[in-house]
Amino acid sequence: MKVAISSDFFTALSKLPKTQLNKTIKLVEKFKSNPKSPGLNYEKLHFASNMHSIRVDGSYRCIVMSPEKNDVYLLLWVDNHDDAYDWAKKHKCTVNSQTGSLEIIQATHDIEAISVSEQPANDAFFSKFKDKQLLKLGVKEELLEHVKSINDENELDEFRKYITEEVYEGLFYLLSGDSYEDVYNYLYAENNTDVAEDDFTKALDNSSSKRTFYVVEENDTELMNMLNAPLEKWRVFLHPSQSKLVEKEYNGPVRVLGGAGTGKTVVAMHRAKQLASNASLFGNKKILFTTYTKNLAIDILENLKKICDEDVLSNIEVKNLDQWVYEFLTKNGYKNEIVYADKTKALWEQALTLKSNELDLSDGFFKEEWERVIQANSVGNLNDYIKVSRAGRGTRLSRAQRKLIWEVFEEYKLLLSAKNYKEPSDAMRDVRTLLKNSETDSLYAHIVVDEAQDFNAEAFRLLREIVPEAKNDLFIVGDAHQRIYGHKVVLGQCGVNIRGRSKKLKLNYRTTDEIRKWSVALLNGEKIDDMDDGVDTNSNYKSLYHGPSPLVEGFSSYEEELHYIEEYIKNLKKDDENSRICIVARTQKIIDSYSNYFTDRNVSTIKISRNTKDNISNNGIRLATMHRVKGLDFDHVIIASMNNGVVPLEFTQKSDEQQIEDEKQLKEKSIVFVAATRAKKSLLVTYYGKGSCFLNSK
Repeated sequence: MKVAISSDFFTALSKLPKTQLNKTIKLVEKFKSNPKSPGLNYEKLHFASNMHSIRVDGSYRCIVMSPEKNDVYLLLWVDNHDDAYDWAKKHKCTVNSQTGSLEIIQATHDIEAISVSEQPANDAFFSKFKDKQLLKLGVKEELLEHVKSINDENELDEFRKYITEEVYEGLFYLLSGDSYEDVYNYLYAENNTDVAEDDFTKALDNSSSKRTFYVVEENDTELMNMLNAPLEKWRVFLHPSQSKLVEKEYNGPVRVLGGAGTGKTVVAMHRAKQLASNASLFGNKKILFTTYTKNLAIDILENLKKICDEDVLSNIEVKNLDQWVYEFLTKNGYKNEIVYADKTKALWEQALTLKSNELDLSDGFFKEEWERVIQANSVGNLNDYIKVSRAGRGTRLSRAQRKLIWEVFEEYKLLLSAKNYKEPSDAMRDVRTLLKNSETDSLYAHIVVDEAQDFNAEAFRLLREIVPEAKNDLFIVGDAHQRIYGHKVVLGQCGVNIRGRSKKLKLNYRTTDEIRKWSVALLNGEKIDDMDDGVDTNSNYKSLYHGPSPLVEGFSSYEEELHYIEEYIKNLKKDDENSRICIVARTQKIIDSYSNYFTDRNVSTIKISRNTKDNISNNGIRLATMHRVKGLDFDHVIIASMNNGVVPLEFTQKSDEQQIEDEKQLKEKSIVFVAATRAKKSLLVTYYGKGSCFLNSK
C-alpha cells in the first residue's frame, strides 16, 4: 500500500484557518498510518472518477483519490466543503501515457475559450515540432493544435493554465533556444515511460512525479515537520533536475550553476543530507558544508535542522571558510592574527612610503596588484613575481618596474610579520602546508560549497587539499552573476577539475518573472564567467510565477521618500499582516537612519547582522545592507535611497586601469541584482534627488 500527498495539498493546507489546520494535520497523521481506517468517514464523489472526500470537521473536507486497480491513496486537496467539491469537479489525477508521470490536470478544457495566435499556424514557433515530439513532452492530444499556434513567451504564458508545470517548463526552454533533445532529457531522462495509464503505483516512482507528489514513508517524522510549515515545500519537493544532482554518484568535483532563486542552496543542503546519510560508508568522516559569510552559514545550519534528523545532522559540519580556517589554525597552536583591511590600512600607508619616484602608479595599483597577482598566484619572492603571468591586468610592467614594485611588497610583508599578522589568503596557505606535512588521514569524506562565486583562488586550493580526490569529493554551487566579494576564479587552475561534471539549474522558484526580468536587465551586456574560464548566461533562466512589475519611485527629498515607504509598508501589512518585508540599502549608514526613523514611531524593526540568524517568527520590518541579504528571501523588498553616488557607490580610490573600474561597476550591479532577487512577491525601488545611473539603463 502506498500513500502520497500532492504539492497542491500543502498549498491548500497553508491557507486554512488555524483551527482547521490543526485538525487537518491530525487527520493526515491518521490517514498516513492507515488510509483504510473506517474512522476517516470516506464519502464517494460520484461526479469524479475514483475520488472521495474525508471529513475534517462539519465544514471542511479533504479530497482523496484511490484508483480501483492500485493499492494507492493520494491526498490531493483540502478546503471548506463546497470549494473542496468544486475543486474535485474541475480536476483529475492521471498517468500521462507519454511521460509516465503522475499529474493533476483540469478535468475538462474549454477549447473554444483558448485564444490562439492570429499568425498562420505553419509560421508559429511550435509548428516546426512534430506531434509526436510535443506529445512526448506531455502535451495532451486535444491541445496539440493550440500549442502549435503559440509563437512567443507571452502567448505561452496565456496558455499556461491549460497545461501542467512541467509541460509549460519544457515549452519555455524550447522557446529559449534549447534543443528538443536537451529539454526532453532535462525533464524526463530519469523517467520510466513504459507505464500503463492505470498504473499509479509505478508512475509514483518516476522522478517527475516526485516534483508533485510526496510518497509517505513509515515513521515519517519529516512529513510531520512539513505539515507544520506547509509553505516550506523545498523540504520535500524537488524538481527532477534537482533530484538528479542530489542523488547522482560523481567521479570527482561537480559544479552547479543557476540564477538567483533556482534552488542552488536547497540542492546543496539536500546533497549534504544525502551524503551524510551514508557517512558510515566513508569511515565515519563528516561532510563539511562551507559558504562565504558567517550569517549564511548560520542560516544554512538552521535549514539543515529542518530536513535532517539528529543522527544525520551530526555528520555535517557547517562553517563559513574563514571561521573554519581560524579554528583549525588555533587548534594547531597558530600564533598569528588573521587580519582584514581595517588592520592593514596603516601598514599599506607605511609600505607605500618606499614607492619609487620612477613608478607612475597610484597607491591603489599596488593594493590591486597585491590582491590580484601576488596573493592570487601565491607569489612568495621577487623571482616568482618576475615570472608570474599578469593576464587580465591592463598595465604592462617591465622587469625593472617589477623589481621596484616588489620593494613595496617586501616592506608590506615585513610589517605584517612584525605584528604577527596574516591576511586570510596567507592563513589558508598555512593550513595547506600543515595538511601536506601531516601524517593524518583526510579530515572529511566530502565538501559541499555554497556561494562559490565569492571564494578566491586560494580558497579553492585549500578545499582541494582538505578532501582527497575521490568520488563525490567536492560539490560546488554558485552563480557569478551574484559575485559581490571575490574576483574571477578558474577552478581548473586551482586543482579542481570539473570537466564533464558541470550542471545548471534554470527554474527560479523564488521571485515572480516580472522581478526576474527587471533584475536580469541590470546585467544586460555584461560578460559573466562560469567559474571555469567559460561564459555563463541567463538566457534560459525563467520563473514560473507572476506578479506586479517592480515599482520605481523618485522623490525630491529624503523625507518624502521616508514617508512614502512608511505608507507603502502600512498598505502591505493591511493586505497581509504576516508578510515579511525588508528595507535594503547600499550602506549601513542609510540602514541606521531608517532604523532610527521607524524606532521613533514605535514600529518593530530587526537589523539583519553578520552573526545572527533571521528569526522568521518575528514579524518586524527587516533592515539590511545589500551585502547582508545575500542568501535570504522576503515576501516584499524595498531597495531604498538608490541615489546617484550611492548606487554605484562612489569610491574615493580610483584605479589606473579601466578594466578594474569596469569590474567595480559590474560588482555594484551584481549587488543590486542580489538585493532585487531576494523579493518573492513585490519589489519597490526608491530614490531622492538624482537616481542611480543603473535605473536609467533599465
